[in-house]
Amino acid sequence: MSKRTWMTARLAAGILVALGVWRGFSPPAAPGAADKAAPVVQPTVVCCDAAARDQDDICIWVDAARPERSTVIASDKAAGKVIVYDLAGKAIQTLPSRSPGNIDIRYGFPLGGRKVDVVALNERADAAVHVYAVDAMTRQLRRIDDGAIAARGNYGGCLFRSPKTGRLYFFATRGDGAEQHELFDDGKGKVGGRLVRSWKLSVCEGAVGDDAGGVVYVAEESRGVWMVGGEPNEPTPGKLVARVGEHGLTSDVEGLTIYDAGGGKGYLLVSSQGSSDFKVYRRGGGHEYVGTFRVGGAAATDGIDVCPAGLGPAFARGLFACHSDRTVHGACPVLLVPWQRIAESFRPPLTVAPEK
Repeated sequence: MSKRTWMTARLAAGILVALGVWRGFSPPAAPGAADKAAPVVQPTVVCCDAAARDQDDICIWVDAARPERSTVIASDKAAGKVIVYDLAGKAIQTLPSRSPGNIDIRYGFPLGGRKVDVVALNERADAAVHVYAVDAMTRQLRRIDDGAIAARGNYGGCLFRSPKTGRLYFFATRGDGAEQHELFDDGKGKVGGRLVRSWKLSVCEGAVGDDAGGVVYVAEESRGVWMVGGEPNEPTPGKLVARVGEHGLTSDVEGLTIYDAGGGKGYLLVSSQGSSDFKVYRRGGGHEYVGTFRVGGAAATDGIDVCPAGLGPAFARGLFACHSDRTVHGACPVLLVPWQRIAESFRPPLTVAPEK
């Protein structure tokens, strides 16, 4: 990032602050030695409800019928809340949850003879996995688990749907490794769960399931990113595909997400908390390093999510969402960035889905 570019970005951010568009939002920090070449992309929406404190993981629900009605769902363990935002950054629902960790979503889960979109999170205080259904009409969440999906010492996690069996799993990460829980219809209108596998690592939090690829990626905070087969009978801990110390990846290694470009192509995105930036690797194959980008105003980043689909005029060619530890009104926000801006900041540009 050149000095002129940084000064221009800082001036632009300052103007927005002065106009009240980003009231309380900090301009981008001056580039350091480690990030001179990394493009900085400015967010267009800041999600920071008055109830928020530290929204350190997020997932994106896509309204297939009306994509502009899609939502961003934030997990705030400090506030003990789950907050649902529209794409303009307005909170449309706030739910209590004692200490919610990582949050994820899958579509079309069979429950009670119908298909429902489900959001799942690890609840640290209850040592449990909680599951919610998305009401497509209201865009709000409703708790649907049986209250008995135990996940001891959980820290983070993600969902994974097997491409072989169609079964849905929640991978709960811990301070000493990870465990896999199968989620199922309990026959009484609720979602039940059972532990099917566990293995040892050091502290892990971030994780993401690549359903089409049949694998799950787990972030071991001090070492890097592991790829493990998603089926319960596959060997653990898998293969270390991104290492701390290589390509500027700096502990803690936190949020993970998959940009699915179809046909097994796309990117694995990694939140490098120690360097306050995001690393991009090829999805699958040798997981070759592609590059690094930063989001203006984002520091000590944690959870991330990305959606390749067009979500209305504001995010016509995809959406990237990230946590920032740099506060707005005393709370840690979720920042929304059009994916196209990120893609076009790379040389050559990253993949972008065609506009519909």
